[in-house]
Amino acid sequence: MLVIPVDAGMTAYQYGSEKMETTETEVATGCMIRAADLRVSDTCSISDFGADPQAGPVVNTRAVNAALKHVEQVGGGTVTVPAGRYEVYTVQLRSRVNIYMCEGAVLAAARTDIRHGICDVQGERFTQEGQGGNYLEPDINPYVGIQDHAHSYLRNCLIWGDRIHDAMISGPGLLDGSWIDSEGNRHEALSYSDPRNPDSRFKPGYREEWFGNKGIALFRSTRVVLSGFKFLAGGHFAIIATDTSDLLCDSLLIDTNRDGIDLDSVTDVTVRRCQVNSPHDDGIVVKASMGAQRFAPTSNVLIEDCEVSGYDVGSVLAGSPSVDRVACHPGINPIGRVKLGTEATCGYERVTIRRVSFRHCFGLAVEACDGSDVRHVLIEDIDMKDVTCPLFIRTGDRARYPVTGLDGNDAVAVDGDVRLDQPEWVLPNTKGLDLYPIRRFVPSYNTNEVRLADGNLVELVDEQNPTRVNPSNWMRGPDGADHPIRYDSGQGIYGPDMGKALTPADKESMGNAVGAARCARAVDVRVRGLNATDLDPRYPIILAGCLDGRLQDIHLENIHLEFRGGLSLDDAVEQRQITTQWLCKEGDWPTVRQPVQWMAERHNRADEALLPRVRWDQQSSGWLDDPFNVPEDVTQYPEPVQFGILPASALYARHMDDFYLSGLSVDYQVPDSRPTMVLDDVRKGRLKAVDAGRNARLIRVSDVWKRPTGFEYVRNERYMETGVEDLVIPPEMDVEDVNLVSPEPGTPPDDLYPYPNRADAASGYTYTTRLTGPSRLPSTVHPPYFQAQQIYRIRPGERLDITVSVRNPGIEADLEEGLVSARHLPAGASFDGHICTWIPTEPGRWVLEFMLDWSGMRFFQQVRVEVRKG
Repeated sequence: MLVIPVDAGMTAYQYGSEKMETTETEVATGCMIRAADLRVSDTCSISDFGADPQAGPVVNTRAVNAALKHVEQVGGGTVTVPAGRYEVYTVQLRSRVNIYMCEGAVLAAARTDIRHGICDVQGERFTQEGQGGNYLEPDINPYVGIQDHAHSYLRNCLIWGDRIHDAMISGPGLLDGSWIDSEGNRHEALSYSDPRNPDSRFKPGYREEWFGNKGIALFRSTRVVLSGFKFLAGGHFAIIATDTSDLLCDSLLIDTNRDGIDLDSVTDVTVRRCQVNSPHDDGIVVKASMGAQRFAPTSNVLIEDCEVSGYDVGSVLAGSPSVDRVACHPGINPIGRVKLGTEATCGYERVTIRRVSFRHCFGLAVEACDGSDVRHVLIEDIDMKDVTCPLFIRTGDRARYPVTGLDGNDAVAVDGDVRLDQPEWVLPNTKGLDLYPIRRFVPSYNTNEVRLADGNLVELVDEQNPTRVNPSNWMRGPDGADHPIRYDSGQGIYGPDMGKALTPADKESMGNAVGAARCARAVDVRVRGLNATDLDPRYPIILAGCLDGRLQDIHLENIHLEFRGGLSLDDAVEQRQITTQWLCKEGDWPTVRQPVQWMAERHNRADEALLPRVRWDQQSSGWLDDPFNVPEDVTQYPEPVQFGILPASALYARHMDDFYLSGLSVDYQVPDSRPTMVLDDVRKGRLKAVDAGRNARLIRVSDVWKRPTGFEYVRNERYMETGVEDLVIPPEMDVEDVNLVSPEPGTPPDDLYPYPNRADAASGYTYTTRLTGPSRLPSTVHPPYFQAQQIYRIRPGERLDITVSVRNPGIEADLEEGLVSARHLPAGASFDGHICTWIPTEPGRWVLEFMLDWSGMRFFQQVRVEVRKG
């Protein structure tokens, strides 16, 4: 492995200090601004400038923007939006101007109308003859490609705030990014997807045409309040704040088709009393991308007293949360979580999350995989129900980080430069852009498609030719030898680093240059008080550092977990892929057929995690189970699903220093035979007060087959030894030591380990468990569920019939009658297993409860009935 020395001029924040100290976590204080600071009397209404529910979006857009500009020019004030539905394109916020959304007021995103009223968006042609309108043209961001498209370009949104201050949007009204066709089906007006990237970094962010795909976008703004309103179907982001400070999001209800609230390169932000439902993406997200068009870390973010969920889009806003879409794109469970990271190039610190409820969603994620650290995260008083993974803390080396290329080529993706993979992360070496010289090199891998024993195809590293060679990353020196390139700040170009002559083996691991000096770390993360019930059995708490980007100073206190259970170590060995199709409908959105994944979930471009976890036995010339040999998967998009079925039922941790766990209790609805906890390369710490029942087991993993982060598949790369050290474990815990005796699955054979390591169809491996047919699908993964019920309002003497329906994703049909029972029925009510009938005699309020017993699990539904006089 070749390492480039770090320049002395690097910032301490960017790369962190190597000395870590355990201190009390820094608590975020959030914003200083309050809604009361910005409230002023009404100045005018949008109606005064010609806005009208009957007018077209072009007329309404001009009217609203004229009202806002007028109020700014007179020194500030409040513009009201009266009751009615006003279709608009981009509304431009102004400093010292408030927008008040009255009860019944709707600012609705108009459908994009290009080329004389016709636009092709996502394969559907929509017509609005004579409108001729569109959202603002996407901006220019030379740092495009280092983050997702929508983070780079913000102007093509419904409400745009560019360098504004002292502004507020408030009131009980609605922002609506959808429209309904003549048959009553709802569609996106603000698109889920993005326009195409430009071919040049110095062109606006689209090719040929663009469309609106964001709700509220703020850029380099300060002292902004978003309070009280509702948002339906906000596109890629309902709210995104980039390079913004002193922001308050308070008492919002967001029910959206992708991300809810994204906080990107922000400081001093509070999100309080917000309810965010976002099944297809994240709910509340903290990021630090290059969307700010500069290196801008995030700090001091407070998220408190909120609820996030992944119910069907629109159902929370309608008051009846439903779960008919049991899987979302690309077939994984509904997301809807609180997440820190992924777009984290610049790093983030001092984030506090407290008193947040999670319902029917992915859970809580803290991630640092893009070259900068996460530090000082406090999470406390968290309540979860029906979540996929209760806690996911992950570091990796995706290294989505800018690196300066060889010349001034301004193409968004340059072939033949310093990166073979993700060439869009390479910046032109030109004036006007920040400089990110090469700090180190990592391998690029060749892959090919391989068939597993069950017929599934996966993409794996090529055994015969695993690495891709990139000649752009070295130069011939005057001594006739090849040397790695190194940036010469005096000349402003790359030249040979004469301090290191390259061998052919060195060149094998130099496919990609990286601008970050090392892997990111997660430092000082504390979780105090987490109660999680009805958990997906596939994903325990996952604390996954990487060998060279470790988790440090991680504290978990007072954690209660209740898993649905039902899995075994055989499942962790075989990594079975089972997909069914599910016909579902999210409220008034069109019916869709959605893949549902039942066990190991396909997630990444390379799929070593989907290989059976077995090792080759020379004596028997066959495969032996090796469930604790979990692939590192350091370069892929971080998600709990990336590790497949883990060998721990409650907690899996590896590559971590200073781990303190106090007060863990674990329950299972049905038995799970996997060990309770697995610790792999955990150094120093203490476990105490662990209660996981009679079958509690702790596995300590030691390994002599670890390679540097990202170099796992480089032939003849040196191996290292890891293990569990200096960890105090309660004497009552059943502890077992496991020694791994082979590299991780998928590692190409070489001189150091010449044996087979890929259990595919060609190797003769066969699965022993049978998971085919509806009766054999693990019902604890996708259990049956009650269909949503409304609140029933009737009068005394009227007959009420409540149909109680349960759907089962495992058989794609309603359950047969007789499996549901009723509890707490009012006097005179009857239930035949499917329909509850009742004729109330007096006013009042009742809660009727129904129960389903299924495979050892119990599920409940409460139905509210209000009986009113007269």
